[in-house]
Amino acid sequence: MTPGSALLVGGSSEIGMAVLLRLLGPAPRRVVLAGRPSDELWRNAERLRTVGYSVSTTEYDAGLTVEEIDGRLDHLAAEDPLDLVIVAVGSLASKSFAEGVVVNGLGVSLLLRALVHRGTEQIVLLSSAAAVRPRQAIAAYSLGKQLADSTARLLARQTAETGVRVLVVRPGFVSTRMTAGLPVPALSTSPEHVARRVASAVDGRRTVVWVPWILGIAVRVLNLVPRRLLPVDLR
Repeated sequence: MTPGSALLVGGSSEIGMAVLLRLLGPAPRRVVLAGRPSDELWRNAERLRTVGYSVSTTEYDAGLTVEEIDGRLDHLAAEDPLDLVIVAVGSLASKSFAEGVVVNGLGVSLLLRALVHRGTEQIVLLSSAAAVRPRQAIAAYSLGKQLADSTARLLARQTAETGVRVLVVRPGFVSTRMTAGLPVPALSTSPEHVARRVASAVDGRRTVVWVPWILGIAVRVLNLVPRRLLPVDLR
């Protein structure tokens, strides 16, 4: 079995699974899917088992304390060190503003710090264009993503001379279950496209990647335009 374990936090995420499958390498390998218990989590685990990976699942909540996060990681790394971790935690449907900030930002930031301190070789954070272009309509999600995105970039700088690599991924609108039923805007993409861009960025040892690449330019231009001149859904 390939040494070192891979961990996907947000184990029911379609984008997270696409990225994981791109980066995993050949089976057999130990994989852990962490997240809230759900049918999608079990299906993803079975999908990996059928192609030869050794898969376990564990419950993970974005509201864990620092001590609880360390305890979970100690347990998960008891057999093999975690050398690949994909953090695909996020929700547009939080019950409150505070929950939205914690789920998308604070909890993710604490997890990223814990992973860096453990010396995880490759960490991939699925951030969002909303981290750079916050929108009023999704304020809690945007603020949370800003916090997580900033934390990851700071950690990437701190670990530049070590063996720890942190990649921040900024997709725009991705067609998934979470966005089903929403109007599909320009520059939308798919989980598979995100995964291809991530694999290329990992190979190139980059710290930030936009998906699609032109989205980064579009966001910079949008940030120069007064918001009162933009459609409501872009403010």
